[in-house]
Amino acid sequence: MSTTNIEQLVQQFVAVWNETDEQRRREDVRALWTSQGRHLMGPHDVRGHDALVERVTASHRRSAEGGCVFRPATSIQLLPGVAKFRWDMARRSTGKVVSAGVGFLLLSVDGRIECDCLFTES
Repeated sequence: MSTTNIEQLVQQFVAVWNETDEQRRREDVRALWTSQGRHLMGPHDVRGHDALVERVTASHRRSAEGGCVFRPATSIQLLPGVAKFRWDMARRSTGKVVSAGVGFLLLSVDGRIECDCLFTES
């Protein structure tokens, strides 16, 4: 997988958390993660497409209801099979950052996400 494709994958990963259409969100999760894909963040440890859709949907509802949006990833760094990036969530109305952190995507040989690990720093 090329560097450009991995960077696009990282941006698609961030974008899925903002997706407003439920069917599109489900399709995106299935396209981004492997069938046994895993998500780790704080107390969250979920596996498989159905659990991932549920997790992404719950997060989207909380952030959207709070007037927030996840912004495109920055500082993307790549190693074979791993992408590291910075993420943040900001108020839609003001752009003020309300949460930020770092993420890692562990990638399968076909370039899909085997596991995403998200850390909140602020």
